[in-house]
Amino acid sequence: MRKDLFWRTLRADKRGATIIEFALLAPVVLGLFFAAIQIGVSMQAHNSLRGIASDTARFAVIEYMRQNEISDNAIQTKAVAIAQSSPYLLNDSIDVTVTPVVNPRVHGTHEKTMTLTYTPPNVMPFFDFTSKQMTFSRPIFVIDE
Repeated sequence: MRKDLFWRTLRADKRGATIIEFALLAPVVLGLFFAAIQIGVSMQAHNSLRGIASDTARFAVIEYMRQNEISDNAIQTKAVAIAQSSPYLLNDSIDVTVTPVVNPRVHGTHEKTMTLTYTPPNVMPFFDFTSKQMTFSRPIFVIDE
């Protein structure tokens, strides 16, 4: 009879249920929270790559307009400098390649293709997750004079 009373009171006792529910749901909620942050970081990195490509293309076009013919290496160096400065502040894992196009699409221009490659940082420390490498390409057209 005493054992039966013990189990009945234990079953009716609700103290400690909250901590058990928290222990069960906390990993899921934290995982969703860090996943949302990781998605935000990846979206910001993609927008940064677009902005860096635009800023670098603008730099190259202005230099050509000033009659300063710059090399592909100078464009690459400027792109990395733009990526590591404000407002982008990307780390050293950005890679920039500039390749001339043999047959430009627009007559009377030099066409170059700039490709930026970047891997966003991992903000999910509890999970075995590596960020996907991002690649963004854009053409640069400069007038042939």
